[in-house]
Amino acid sequence: MYARLVKAHVKPGKFDLATRRMEEKVIPLLRKQRGFRDELSFLDKDHEESIAISFWDNETDLRTYEKDVYPDLMKSMTDTFDGKPEVRHFEVANSTWYKIHAA
Repeated sequence: MYARLVKAHVKPGKFDLATRRMEEKVIPLLRKQRGFRDELSFLDKDHEESIAISFWDNETDLRTYEKDVYPDLMKSMTDTFDGKPEVRHFEVANSTWYKIHAA
């Protein structure tokens, strides 16, 4: 299983809009993607920061989403983010939610 972490700085006063867009646009699109498992989103208003972690069955499905869907999705979020989000990938080593098998 793989995880994709997106860290972004949220523009002041845009937290509610960013949360609403995640609920109304991002999460429904994620649910349609092959290999998508789950999404966790965190907002820190004090530091104007947002972190989202999505979980994927495999790296191929994660990369397909990143190439085919994510660029257009980010265009719809540009008015909520200050600058370009940082994106990182991880192989999930442990989980209490999912059964993860050692490689």
